[in-house]
Amino acid sequence: MLGACIMTGMPYTKGARFLSLCGTKPPVKSGVMRQQRFCDDKIRRLKSISLMLSRKSFSGYLSIDARWTHRRNSPSCTVTALDTVTKRVLACVNINHIGGNRQHAQYSGASNNMESAGTRIILKQLKKYNILKDVKEIIKDRDNKSVSVFKEFGVSHLERFDPGHVSKNISKDFTKFSASHKTVEVFNDKTQKIEKIERPFW
Repeated sequence: MLGACIMTGMPYTKGARFLSLCGTKPPVKSGVMRQQRFCDDKIRRLKSISLMLSRKSFSGYLSIDARWTHRRNSPSCTVTALDTVTKRVLACVNINHIGGNRQHAQYSGASNNMESAGTRIILKQLKKYNILKDVKEIIKDRDNKSVSVFKEFGVSHLERFDPGHVSKNISKDFTKFSASHKTVEVFNDKTQKIEKIERPFW
């Protein structure tokens, strides 16, 4: 947790305070940073081995999705490519917004375009490791910001919508629509008049 504070630029004292509230005595910052360097090297090595094994057993069915640190104006975003059959991670990338003392910060655009930037890097990695040509389907949410990225790599025809995301988005759209249409006007064929219907979706 304290390593993540340092990585994302969040105040170290904030993470240390949280640990203290949980009854755990936090170590000093210099000790965490020293240990983090050792852990980072080990994690990178194990990550490379895991990704290599995942690519060797790639089924051709790819899912790409993003997770932000929080909803609005997020400083960091992680984009992950997953094999939907083997459930193994094929590639992942962290996009960190420049500023706030964040480590490895490399992005300066709008937060809502972070997923597209990460998707571009993911597809470059898959192309580099020669498995982009083996992709049969790319399962995505209804986010249309990545359309140009898929076209750029010539895989836009492989894009499919994830049913779970589509169902969730339709539900949100319907809720928004019904909230803004509390009264609806309809034409009555029998009376040949326009009638108002109150709260038609409740």
